[in-house]
Amino acid sequence: MTILERWQILLISVLVLAGCAPVPSPVADGLTGPSAGLDAFVRERMAETRIPGAAYAVLDRAGIRHAGTFGTDGSGEPVTQATPFLWGSVAKPVTARLISTMVAAGELRLDEAVTTYVPAFRTRNDALSARVTLRHLLNHTSGLPTSTRHTDRTDADRRPGDVVAELAHESLAGEPGVTHRYSSTNYLLLAAVVESVTGRLFADVLAERVTEPIGMHTAVLSAERAAAVVPDGHRFVFGRPMSFATPFDPAGVAYGYLGGTIEDLAAFARASLGDESVLEAAVPTGDGRGYGLGWRRWSVEGTDIPMVWHGGALPGYSSQVILLPEHAVVFSANAYGTFQESALLDIGFGIAARTIGHEPAPAPDSNSYRTVLAGFVAAVMICLAAVIRCIRLLGRPAVTSRRRAAINLAAWLLVLGPVLAGLGIALPRSVGVGLPQLTLWTPDIAVLLFTVLALGLLLMLLRLVLALRTFAARR
Repeated sequence: MTILERWQILLISVLVLAGCAPVPSPVADGLTGPSAGLDAFVRERMAETRIPGAAYAVLDRAGIRHAGTFGTDGSGEPVTQATPFLWGSVAKPVTARLISTMVAAGELRLDEAVTTYVPAFRTRNDALSARVTLRHLLNHTSGLPTSTRHTDRTDADRRPGDVVAELAHESLAGEPGVTHRYSSTNYLLLAAVVESVTGRLFADVLAERVTEPIGMHTAVLSAERAAAVVPDGHRFVFGRPMSFATPFDPAGVAYGYLGGTIEDLAAFARASLGDESVLEAAVPTGDGRGYGLGWRRWSVEGTDIPMVWHGGALPGYSSQVILLPEHAVVFSANAYGTFQESALLDIGFGIAARTIGHEPAPAPDSNSYRTVLAGFVAAVMICLAAVIRCIRLLGRPAVTSRRRAAINLAAWLLVLGPVLAGLGIALPRSVGVGLPQLTLWTPDIAVLLFTVLALGLLLMLLRLVLALRTFAARR
C-alpha cells in the first residue's frame, strides 16, 4: 500500500467517524406539563447539534417561570442552574446598559465624539475618525471594519485602551453613521472610554453599576474567575464536540468575555424587560431588521411579534438573550462552531416561538460544513499526490528540455502562488479573521488549511528543484 493510499484511507475515515460519532445524551429533568414540551424541544435540538450541555430559562418581570438544564459540562458534571457559561457577544447589550447608566448620570453623551473622552483615538482617516461618536460605537456604524484583528487576545496585562494605538494604523471601511458593520472592536473602544472617564477598570465599573445592582451576583468578569469556576467548553472538530479550555481576553469583557450562570443571564434579561433604551430607534441591517444600542431588533419568524435579542459565542460556548413583549428567554450551551451557529441560534429562537404558541421552523439541514471539510480533504489529497509524484521524478534522470522545464516551473508558480496566497491571506481576511483566530474558532478547518499550505509550499520547492536539476543537466 502506497503512502498516498494510506493518507486517503485515514482522511476518509476521519470524515466517516465525524458523521457516525455518538451524540451526547442530555440529562432529563423530570418535569411535566406545558414546560415539558420546551424541555423536549431543547433535548431534541441538542441531540441533533451534538451539544454536550445546555441551560435555558423563560422569565417575566416577576422572575423565572421555568428553567431547564441538560447534559454535562466540560468536566463531566451535570449542568445545573449554578453552572457558569461564557456568553460571548451577549456582553454587548450588558455594556450598552452600563453606557446608558453613565449617560443618565451625565458622565457621557451618546452623540459626543469618542475623542472627547479618549483624545488619542484616531485612524488613518483622521477627519473621519474624529466624527465617530459613542452612538456609532454602540450601533456598529463607526466605520471600523468587521475584523477580529484587535480582539481575542490573552495577554495577562492587556487593557482596553491598548487598542487605541493599534487603531492608528487601521483604515475605516466607511463614513461614520452610515452603514452597520458588526465589529467587536467598537465595544473594545467603548471599554476604553469607560476606563478613561472613570479612571477605573472596566470590569469593576460594570460590576458596581450593572451586574451587582440587577442581581448578577455570580457573573464572570475576569480571567482569574473564569479559570477558577468556568468548566471547559467544546469546539466541533470534524463534527464532534471536543473539550476545550476557552482562553480569556482580559481586555474583552465589554465585547464578549463575560459570563455567568443561567440565573445571571435571566437577571439581566429581567432588568432589560423594563429598560426604555431597549426601545431606542435602530439602524437598518436588512430585511426589516435593525440594530440599536447593543440589541438586534427582529420579529419572531413567521409572526409580526417584535423580538429584541442578542446572541454571542466564544470558542467553546454560545448564548442568547431574547426579549419579547411580555417575557424573555435566555439560553446557553457549552459548545460552539462557526458552521453550527445557525443551528445553535435556532434553539433559542425555537424556545421563544413556542412560548407564544408558535411552532418553530424545522432544524436547518445545512451541508456547508461537510462540503467545506470534503473540499479541503480533496485539496490535501491532490497536493499530496503531486508531492509524491515530484519526489518520484527526483529519483529519475532528467529527460525534459531546459525550455520545457522553465515553462513547467512558471506554470506551477503562476497557479500555485495565487492559490496559496488566496487560501492563506485572502480567505481569512474575507471572513474578518487572521490565521491565529481561524485556529481558535475552526480548528479542523485550520489544520486542513495549514496542511494544504504546507504541501503547496513543498510542491513549489520540489518543482523548483526539478527545474534547477534540468538546467544543470542540460548545461
